[in-house]
Amino acid sequence: MNGSTITEQRSAPAAPSAMRAAPTRRERRRPRFGRARWAMIAFVVPALAIYLLMVIVPSLQTVQLSFTNWDGISPTYDEIGVQNYTEILTSGRFWNAVKNTLILGLGSAVIINLISLVVALMLDRLNHAMGFFRTLVYLPALVSAFIMATIWKYLLNYNFGIVNSMLRDMGLPTWARDWLGDSGIVVWVLLFIICFTLGGNTTLIYLANLQSVPQELVEAARIDGAGGWKVFWNVTWPMIAGAVTVNMTLAMIAGWVIFDQVLVLTTGGPGFVSETMAFFIYKVGFGEYRAGLGSAAAVVLFVVVIVSTVAANAYMRKREIQA
Repeated sequence: MNGSTITEQRSAPAAPSAMRAAPTRRERRRPRFGRARWAMIAFVVPALAIYLLMVIVPSLQTVQLSFTNWDGISPTYDEIGVQNYTEILTSGRFWNAVKNTLILGLGSAVIINLISLVVALMLDRLNHAMGFFRTLVYLPALVSAFIMATIWKYLLNYNFGIVNSMLRDMGLPTWARDWLGDSGIVVWVLLFIICFTLGGNTTLIYLANLQSVPQELVEAARIDGAGGWKVFWNVTWPMIAGAVTVNMTLAMIAGWVIFDQVLVLTTGGPGFVSETMAFFIYKVGFGEYRAGLGSAAAVVLFVVVIVSTVAANAYMRKREIQA
């Protein structure tokens, strides 16, 4: 017994050291997680630094310059308070740009979503060649807005454009118009071109959501006697509410900052008739060398985009929850 007791006493202190020598799973993983975390930070920091230098800092500087009379070239400028904002809000040219932006921005957002939803519903019903037609619908979105606007500029040329040439060949010479030079229709022509260009992405988003709608719910509604419209309104529409929110938000943001089409097709003309808020900022800041006034207009546009987008998104999210 004494021998066994001594053996036990000698072997007893070894247990804690053995326990300390065996690291737990958390202790083994901690160094690996630490290295991974530092690696992720190393990848994020350069992009974050570039974003701060190229976006955040210039944005803050824009707010500062909006209270000055800087011309965009001179190394010096004077502080003039809110004079730029006063001039903007009392300028008929600026309010015309606001009106055009509302027509082109909100109008294109609504029209694009309606047309894209209808096209997506038709594509969803196809049993053959869906890939071909899906590619065909998406093709305009692959071309940049600048190139697409250039193509339309030649198509709508008054003298040799294919649109007016076809009208003359069909014996309708009086229908030929200066589509991009007539102040009465130029904004609506721009609206048509914008809707034609920006519909591809919206259609694919709707189509992806339509194909994720559970067919069990659709079949159950049909068994209960619901027609095509009732099935869509009570089953399909609530299920694609998220896609409607995303598409409307993206279309509104794109509509508020329409620039390429106006620059290529009309350069804001005739006169200032077709200017948008984004083109107004460019023209005043870089064309008229009034960077202070252009900065103030940019701040106003930023506030309008943020407020309208947040409000619309909140409303549509609320409708999503109710659905």
